[in-house]
Amino acid sequence: MTVGEALAEARYRAGLTVDEVSERTRIREAVIRGIEQDDYEACGGDLYVRGYVRAIAGAIGIDAQPLIREYDQRQVDAPQTPKAPEAAETPEAADTPEAADTPEAADTPEAAAAPAIAESTASTAPTENPARGRTQRRVAAIAVLALAVVGAAVGLVASGLNHHAQAKNTTASSPTLQRKAAPGTAKPATAPTPTKPKPVKAQPKTPPVAAGARIRALPIKLAAAFGTDGLVDGDNPQIAMYAITPGAPLPWESQWYVTPEFGMLKTGTGLLLDMGRRVTVTSVRIQLGPYAGADLQLRVGNSAAALSSFKVVTHANGVGGAVRFRLRSPRTARYVLLWFTLLPPNGVGQYQVSVARAVVSGHP
Repeated sequence: MTVGEALAEARYRAGLTVDEVSERTRIREAVIRGIEQDDYEACGGDLYVRGYVRAIAGAIGIDAQPLIREYDQRQVDAPQTPKAPEAAETPEAADTPEAADTPEAADTPEAAAAPAIAESTASTAPTENPARGRTQRRVAAIAVLALAVVGAAVGLVASGLNHHAQAKNTTASSPTLQRKAAPGTAKPATAPTPTKPKPVKAQPKTPPVAAGARIRALPIKLAAAFGTDGLVDGDNPQIAMYAITPGAPLPWESQWYVTPEFGMLKTGTGLLLDMGRRVTVTSVRIQLGPYAGADLQLRVGNSAAALSSFKVVTHANGVGGAVRFRLRSPRTARYVLLWFTLLPPNGVGQYQVSVARAVVSGHP
């Protein structure tokens, strides 16, 4: 018996309809029907399949672990198809809205569908004539040698003139040499006393700059759904903690809409990450759904009262899968807001965003 058949039979025994299971699990009916038919195309990947199976099994009262093992075994036994070449990594975004950080490309279906175009910057150097090159090198070497000889000669002449001038000045200033010697006696000339050079004081070395605090993943105290009116109208607030919980059965998902622009019902939706206190943020990493098309802003602030309390520090357009923002300038704040202004498709004719495995890095 396959995973889908086992779930469908257990649902019949429990006396539940697909619509009732959808209400309990917040999973779309089309996805549940596909899983019961062993069609996982709309799930968006193995991670989501395991989460959906676990949620559905819990809703109909059976153990999900044997079903997940059966699914994993079938995936191992299934013939492997060659993978398309992965897309080139998208450059990182800047830390300002004008030059924002572009998230790193992940190994996602949309990345393979739209590979980046790499442009070669290498230039071809002209071929040099070997004989001409050797001649030029000989001429250059002779010229350098001649300049060295001339420089040494000029240095010797200057040194001799300087020594002669010093000796003349010493003779003129010495009273012993100015007095005439007595007849029949010869007095030796008094040699000038050499002047000791003054000791040069050693300059104190500049102490090395202390190393900065080590960058690490910071603990996130709370995740909450956030809407245009703040915390009162966020999408699916009951599952917002799934975005930061390791091993969560499902990601946090927004409501689904009929257009990428939220069906003209609102201007955006978001997920608020509460760090518990002010921290220094250097990067943020999240896992979106498998379909590209999300436009989002990374905002920070010290108050969660309203959307206007947050400042946009970077943004990304048309993304999906694994997304990472690296900030050029670290930002100090208590709250990090992932604010979506355009939704990606969810694979069943609607538009919806999901977030899992959110990680904020920096130092306290």
